[in-house]
Amino acid sequence: MSVQTAVVKPLESGYMQVDSTYKNGYKRHFKVPQANAKKFAIEYKELYKKQRLYDNVTFITAMLTAFLGSIYFTKNIQNKWKQFAIQTCSTIGASMLASLGYAKYAQDEQREFLKDYKAKEIYYKRI
Repeated sequence: MSVQTAVVKPLESGYMQVDSTYKNGYKRHFKVPQANAKKFAIEYKELYKKQRLYDNVTFITAMLTAFLGSIYFTKNIQNKWKQFAIQTCSTIGASMLASLGYAKYAQDEQREFLKDYKAKEIYYKRI
């Protein structure tokens, strides 16, 4: 699993701290109402897993669609370097746009998820 979640400690009255640790060492801390803390930890892990899968599917689908479309539209170009350049640019451009579009969607989805659980992210300063 690429993210680990844990209910860490109680905070002010009625709230718990939930930490998520990613495989690269990055940590996020959330302030969640005590009644929702355990469910939040489980659902956050599932949301992350689902978003990573959809991100990969979106990227690969956009890349393949752009590449196959560019092959169709460049089949009459005689210069192979021009064909290659057009196919490469269209594939890179479409995959970048798809990734940026999905990132925006995933960010909005995560914002709604936090709102549903009445959770807020906690930002600690490192000294």
